[in-house]
Amino acid sequence: MNKSILIIDEDQSSNEHLRGILHPQYDVVVSPTLDGAREQITSRKFDLAIGDFEVYFNSGLNFPKEIRQIQPSLKTALISRVDTEYYISHLLPWGCLHAFPKLPFYNARDVFLFIDNILDPMSAFGLQRYLAPDAETEKVRIGNRLEKNKTVDHVINFFAECEYEIHELYDIRLIMEELINNAIFHAFIDQNGQPKYHVKNFESLESSEEVWLRYGADATTIGFSITDNRGLLTPQMIIDKLSRQYNREGLYDERGRGLYLARLLAGNMVFNIEAQRRTQIACIFYEKRINIPKSFSINYIQ
Repeated sequence: MNKSILIIDEDQSSNEHLRGILHPQYDVVVSPTLDGAREQITSRKFDLAIGDFEVYFNSGLNFPKEIRQIQPSLKTALISRVDTEYYISHLLPWGCLHAFPKLPFYNARDVFLFIDNILDPMSAFGLQRYLAPDAETEKVRIGNRLEKNKTVDHVINFFAECEYEIHELYDIRLIMEELINNAIFHAFIDQNGQPKYHVKNFESLESSEEVWLRYGADATTIGFSITDNRGLLTPQMIIDKLSRQYNREGLYDERGRGLYLARLLAGNMVFNIEAQRRTQIACIFYEKRINIPKSFSINYIQ
């Protein structure tokens, strides 16, 4: 049987367009009001409830929490016409780790990727998932400072061969350096729970510690992913750091600044975490045709 999705959105043109995309693969029900959604959730089982941020926000209720009180296993996500800075502080209180930009016309592939990842977060891992099926990718292990520097240079050259310009390559290098540094200097801790490695004295990882970089491209998309084998990053860490930057909490507060800039400069960024096993951050860059609004996704497996 198809999995069932409830769309909670008072904008008829938007919800019917989204329903039309999803309907062949999912059993989709649309409710324009919270009262109607409440009745639906009480009377039948759903796998996912996608709610409009403004409908939730204007109600003054924590409706996603109410949803889970009725159906504890029901997954929740947002659609939003506003930017990340407006909804990010609500993600943790509402228990939502996913938000999709509300658009006049949805890209079907992006929608299915977003929803399939929520319903099966294990499938969200792997750079190949965000490229065309026939795209070729390469995987490199980073074990020491020299390998890190050589790998970054190699991948930047790969982007240059894909006709990225100098100023774009600076941005991509910044993102890559930030995410590799996060993996090396935050994923591995000592017996006291403190970071084992620091920028000034890092030379190499131990044999059991892994950081992998995978990169590749198809006709319209290029990207890379950074994966560590510890899985210590949490949704709260990500959202807290980004929220501080979006809300400018502390003029000179640099906590999360690099992650914020990386997400700002990338075409899209997907966080995949299998707790205590691995953390992966995938960065996607689209061809230069349009500035595509970013979804927000933390696929978390406990």
